[in-house]
Amino acid sequence: MTSERVPTVDHGALALGRRLGQGGQGTVHEVTNKKINETDGGGWEVAYKEYNAAVLPHLDAAALAASVALPGELSAAEGRWLCEKTAWPAALVERQGSASGFLMRTVPDRFRFTLQSLGGTTPGARRPANLEYLLNDDAYVAGIGLSVSERDRLLLLTDLAATLTRLHRIGITVGDLSPKNLLFTTGTPPECFLIDCDAMRLRGTGVLPQAETPDWQIPDGEEKATRASDVYKLALLAIRLFARDQTSRDPAALASVSPELSDLARAGLDPDPARRPLPAQWAEQLAAAATTASTAPAAAPAANGGKGASAPPRRRAGAPGPPGTPPGPPGGGPNWSAAKALVAAAAVILVIIVGVVGGHSGGGSGQASESSTQPSVSQDDGGGTSPYDDSSGGSGSTSLDPTPSDSPSESASPTPDPVGDAEVGSCFDDRGTGNHSDLTPTSCTSGAFKVVQINSATTDLNSCDGVTDSDRSVSSAEHDRVLCLSYLSPGGTAYHARSGDCVYGTSPSSSWSEVSCQTGNFKVLAAYRGTSDSAKCNSLTHYNQWLHIPAGGYSGLDMMLCLSMNYPDDAGYATQRECLLKSGDGPKARFTNVGSCASSNVYVTGRTSTYNDAGFCNQDGWTTWENPDYPRLGYTVCWRPR
Repeated sequence: MTSERVPTVDHGALALGRRLGQGGQGTVHEVTNKKINETDGGGWEVAYKEYNAAVLPHLDAAALAASVALPGELSAAEGRWLCEKTAWPAALVERQGSASGFLMRTVPDRFRFTLQSLGGTTPGARRPANLEYLLNDDAYVAGIGLSVSERDRLLLLTDLAATLTRLHRIGITVGDLSPKNLLFTTGTPPECFLIDCDAMRLRGTGVLPQAETPDWQIPDGEEKATRASDVYKLALLAIRLFARDQTSRDPAALASVSPELSDLARAGLDPDPARRPLPAQWAEQLAAAATTASTAPAAAPAANGGKGASAPPRRRAGAPGPPGTPPGPPGGGPNWSAAKALVAAAAVILVIIVGVVGGHSGGGSGQASESSTQPSVSQDDGGGTSPYDDSSGGSGSTSLDPTPSDSPSESASPTPDPVGDAEVGSCFDDRGTGNHSDLTPTSCTSGAFKVVQINSATTDLNSCDGVTDSDRSVSSAEHDRVLCLSYLSPGGTAYHARSGDCVYGTSPSSSWSEVSCQTGNFKVLAAYRGTSDSAKCNSLTHYNQWLHIPAGGYSGLDMMLCLSMNYPDDAGYATQRECLLKSGDGPKARFTNVGSCASSNVYVTGRTSTYNDAGFCNQDGWTTWENPDYPRLGYTVCWRPR
């Protein structure tokens, strides 16, 4: 049983619309007969996240109930702020008395934008404005329809730092703080909106086990979802936002913006959590830097093949349209001044209203009074119109898009279907777990999955077997197709190398690439997927180097390469008393194992891994070689004539 103060809805009372998303944890549905509302404003559309059956045994239902109850425990202003800045769980949903998921507000439309083609000429669907779009170069950002200045970037970070300060004071830590869970608007003012709030911790307790986005992990051994871990990831985000890069960790990216910010980033990445600066320190320095930062948005690439034609005008994400644009319909996300006024008024935080469309008579009931500070679940039994219903048919009506458009002239677009909309060359993040994929469109950068082939008229995941560089397959019964996906490894193109290919990197921890085979690089003897066990290489002939390429959070896609150095000749692997055929003299001498001592003219008398060690060979002849990047694989080989 749940506490009376926890807003709770039975699953049978929900009228579910279209599916908005599906991932490893569960499925998100549109809800057509409920709204989350402020008592003196329009309603917020609602979504329902239902956990998968495999997740429920790991669900801490008490922690979820505590999250739902939190806004009612806060002051009216604090609770309203939390629900304005996050998609916080608003009501517990139960099946037969057990938690099955929760209701939350849908993304406010000011945190969406119209994704354009990179040429800037083809508008696409409305998409959530994930902050990861800004971790790319300016040409890409402008080309997809975003208008973002240096000041915007600083103010977005300022808002995030201030948000973290306030969340931490309430007792909330974000944990998986990454651009995938952050939406933004460059309106007035620029601000962020946090999603996936059931992954956050409240007073040290989480709803589900903590997970981290690949390339956004805290140092090994450190506790997840703490204030210190949030600060670590804030530092990473600041670096990458100004480096225009998905994986950079170099604080120097901020030096040209503000030396103080560069110092904060360096301190924020300190291995000692106790030495990291507070979010409030970030907010102060970011706001100071913003006062002198450029307000000029990044330019889009020239249209018409670079002939200088100007790109079509773009709207800033969440900003008002050009002069003459009609205002948006009532019930949209509140503007900044309205939000401040609402926070000042200690009114009801949330009301969930069920609008029943039918032939009942009588007035509505269950509406929360204005003096209430507690969220409630209420039923509108009558045929009258709730003050939070819109004029098109009340809260029981279903619109094409669960969030209002910027203006009546904009047509609503369906939620993107990753599998159905995919083309060869499309890239996705997969935030699912186990055998469940949760695809989100993204740019083709490290850590993403790229579609390399689409197999139609089948749902057979094995149909991707044998497809070059295919690492994962995703099927859709609805579209009767399979996507063959290739992982874009941060470790480099060597990730897809196979036996017989050649690869190189300057150190085991650097990025490695596939290269043409030549002296000084490595030949792949074997490639093992889903393991980090280098012992698999021990039995291979001429094995002398292993390379583990992790796949972020996709441990089943880790790659272990067993490598052999490409030496100048067979002296590189020659052992004592081995016969070789020597040809040429001096630096041009070459040694070949012809398989027969009778056909050879020298034999090996000794070898050392020390380069250019003539003294080791005494009076014998010698040959030596070294790759400076891998000195332990160098050699001096001693020989005598037969």
